[in-house]
Amino acid sequence: MLRYRTQGLLAVGLGILATGCLGEPELKTNLRPEGPPEVLSVLAVDPVVTGHEDAAYCKYVGTALDEKGPGLVQGTQVCPAVSTDFEAAELFPLGWDIRIVFDELLNGDQVEELDCDVDGDGVQDDPIETCDGHIANTRPVTLTCGDANTPVAYDGYYYPNGNKESFPVGPALYVSPDPADLTFATGTTCTITITDVVVDKQGETVASGNQLDTFDLKIQDLSLYATDPEDAEAVADRGVIAPDGAVGFAFNADLDDTSVTAAEVEVLDSAGAVVATVDFAVDAFNGSTDGIFLFSSDAAGFTPGSYTARLKSGAMFTEVNGGTITLAADVNVRFVVE
Repeated sequence: MLRYRTQGLLAVGLGILATGCLGEPELKTNLRPEGPPEVLSVLAVDPVVTGHEDAAYCKYVGTALDEKGPGLVQGTQVCPAVSTDFEAAELFPLGWDIRIVFDELLNGDQVEELDCDVDGDGVQDDPIETCDGHIANTRPVTLTCGDANTPVAYDGYYYPNGNKESFPVGPALYVSPDPADLTFATGTTCTITITDVVVDKQGETVASGNQLDTFDLKIQDLSLYATDPEDAEAVADRGVIAPDGAVGFAFNADLDDTSVTAAEVEVLDSAGAVVATVDFAVDAFNGSTDGIFLFSSDAAGFTPGSYTARLKSGAMFTEVNGGTITLAADVNVRFVVE
């Protein structure tokens, strides 16, 4: 991850409050350097589809968000103001990262290695300039999923910039698992634990203050999250496809193609009769995730009219890492062919 490290101002909009013409300036960091470092939030990052960072953990004091915790950040709600409104975000199955946000600056030299050979000439340049940060060797966290005895390989970086009002929020450790290790079934729980490598500027660890240092994050269950086109009750609002077009049902993980059978899908005409000339395919096509696509197997395609594409109630689908979903009801997409 390419980053910019600075000396002095470490966050967007920090500002300096002068204590007098010749007084020692005080940085208004909105951080809390006193005491051991505390985790304010843990964010589940979806780098595959949306790029969103949603809170899987927020620190509350009683029912109120910690005063240094990220709440409404530049128009986006990171952590609700009260704990009763908090609902933990889950990890996106096709790929996920984790951002761990602290209430103070960490000792960056201990948690991260910097590669400052920005021009590739073999010479380490001034570390004040643009550098690549890496945490693969420093190991500031342990990460496991399912089997607690098998650590997940990861890299990432330390993000010293930011506070509860900046985007991204910070300071933070950004943990990016090795994609080759993401072979866990949907619904699996992953655990991330902060190690003693993580210390603040005074050398205190998270554990030295008996703060929470272990966090569980769940990978989303296998689910259907979108259709193309969307279903609509009114004919005028229904999506229109070409005779040789297809209706797609998108899932949040790659499906095991063999788990989808013709008996679990169908297309009905406007009279409710099953259309005999229908086939299906399981593929991502132009999307980021797998979908089930229903289309006409007739050379001429669908004839003009209104139709309903359906995944049938009771159908069970399996994703490539073993997670399953069983549909409790029909999933219908009403559409028009012109």
